[in-house]
Amino acid sequence: MRGKFKLLAAAAAVAGAFGAMPASAQGLEFHGYLRTGTGSSSEGGKQVCFSAPGAGAKYRLGNECETYGEVAFALPFGKSDGPYAKYNLMLATIENNAASDFESVKGDKFDIASRQNYFEAGGFFGPGALQNAKVWIGKRYYNRHDIHINDYYYWNNSGLGGGIEDIALGGAAKLALAYHSKGDDTLVNDAVNGLNTRRLSARVYDIPVNPNGKLEFELVLLKGDSAGSPAGGEGNGFALFAEHMQTGILGGFNKAALVIGNDAGFGGASVPTFRDANRSAKGSSWRFIDQLYIAPQGSNWSGMAAFVAEQVKPDNGNKTTWYSIGVRPQYNFSDHMSLAFELGHDRTKEEGKATAHLTKFTVAPQLSLSRGFWSRPVFRAFATYAKWNDAAGNAGTGGVFGNDRDGMTYGIQVEAWW
Repeated sequence: MRGKFKLLAAAAAVAGAFGAMPASAQGLEFHGYLRTGTGSSSEGGKQVCFSAPGAGAKYRLGNECETYGEVAFALPFGKSDGPYAKYNLMLATIENNAASDFESVKGDKFDIASRQNYFEAGGFFGPGALQNAKVWIGKRYYNRHDIHINDYYYWNNSGLGGGIEDIALGGAAKLALAYHSKGDDTLVNDAVNGLNTRRLSARVYDIPVNPNGKLEFELVLLKGDSAGSPAGGEGNGFALFAEHMQTGILGGFNKAALVIGNDAGFGGASVPTFRDANRSAKGSSWRFIDQLYIAPQGSNWSGMAAFVAEQVKPDNGNKTTWYSIGVRPQYNFSDHMSLAFELGHDRTKEEGKATAHLTKFTVAPQLSLSRGFWSRPVFRAFATYAKWNDAAGNAGTGGVFGNDRDGMTYGIQVEAWW
């Protein structure tokens, strides 16, 4: 009998705890993203996707071969006239070559990943520079910048950490400070030699510099440390991001960005995977990005163009370069029917080797709920043709086209965000 009373008391305590939640946590938000479809190639078999070897991205339209989705939940706490907080959770799912209505995570075709899991809060500070400031702790997308038509995140400082943002600097400009850390995944069971990469970030943004134009800068300092002395030792480096955004251009915008990195900060566009602050990571890199989106008022045309130039030079390795240019125009016949085209060209070269290049063209009739380039969900049929040279090898297709240097794919896709 005493055991039963103890169980009842424990149950009452749990129920009381959860019962109190609605008084402070209300209004669950649900957001997400999904792209999925199916197709084939001119050689038969499954759909394949075209990409140049060594390129940081590929042009997306009619060239995505997986089902990828994100579901995000946000639970706000507090009241509108005082301190507030919000819990954010995002999970992602990805399926490759799905063949049935049951894909188990135990196989290699379906996976679930944690993308974001953090708390943010604000309203703690009185009038002044910190009045609208927010603090956050956890794993989150942090200051990600991408080109939509090739899904290239040319700057991405996401990961596990904490910080404060939206500190007023006078006028429209704001300041954000953040700390991130990333453990060495290859030494997870080595408490002595496991390398921990620390990243300190200072970001200044919304700096007005000209009519409808603003600047943003972020400086990230990387430092590695460990309890022991791993092979190569600890190292450091930096990465600097600068971007100018101009709005009001034919109903759209232009973004021009420069990213430079040194030692632990050189290499890929994603700061968490630069070089993990290993002392052996010595080198430099730079990339320049320009993207233009237009949607002239009263016109049925809209579209985006992009240009990427990138160079990575390890001190003890070969220099690599990547140049990319692409355009996706779209014509709306009505509020619900449109035709999109995409032409993209990538050139990559490793020092001492031949230049690889690939050109890809897609045409895609589309159905959507409303007019415009960004209208989602959008339902597409597509046909994609690509041509590449010998240096590009199989051009990401896995050899489906054998020794041919061109190929075609076709299929259907839906893409949505909400």
